Amino acid sequence: MKRKQEQELFLLLTIIFSTVGSLKHLPKHFKELVFISFFNAFYYYICKRYLLWEFNPHGINWRGIRLLHTFVTTPLVVLANLSHFPNTFPKQVYHVLKWTIISTYIEHLAAKQKLIRFKHGWNIYWSAAIYLKMYTYSYLHKKNALLTWFLSLCTAVFYIIKFKVPLRARLLKGPFTFFIKQDPKYKWTKNEILDYFDIK
Repeated sequence: MKRKQEQELFLLLTIIFSTVGSLKHLPKHFKELVFISFFNAFYYYICKRYLLWEFNPHGINWRGIRLLHTFVTTPLVVLANLSHFPNTFPKQVYHVLKWTIISTYIEHLAAKQKLIRFKHGWNIYWSAAIYLKMYTYSYLHKKNALLTWFLSLCTAVFYIIKFKVPLRARLLKGPFTFFIKQDPKYKWTKNEILDYFDIK
């Protein structure tokens, strides 16, 4: 129960921190939030049985956590970042680095409390790289959306190759299956279920 409360508190504080003074900028940055949500959803879809990092549910519905992370928490953090984005290049670099360091440190604390776990060779340094990319690409998307989508797809391919994410047809079956139940015509084996939840 304590872990569940810690998880809920962690998500609640993240949401509160992200929304302070930022919601009024939502229409201005809406396309960037859709962009970020898409790649969050893409990660869960491509890696749904080979997650590199994952929140520990601790009694909370795991689909609910993924939905909250994909469509609420992360977009609100990005919204807060973009709402305070400076105009000059040196300040922009400092801004991105500051947010990357803070986000990485928060995730490091969450990992120490076992609210987040890393698998398949992922670690906090790779998370820092993702935060750096997220804050940079979300701003770049406003300037050149097509270039940003291209760079993001190249980055996704890099991570798929680097971490040897399996792209077998069975794993890709059904769109966004981390949100909904699997196709009832497909019967999961016991080993597949245990592997999905990383149960030894």
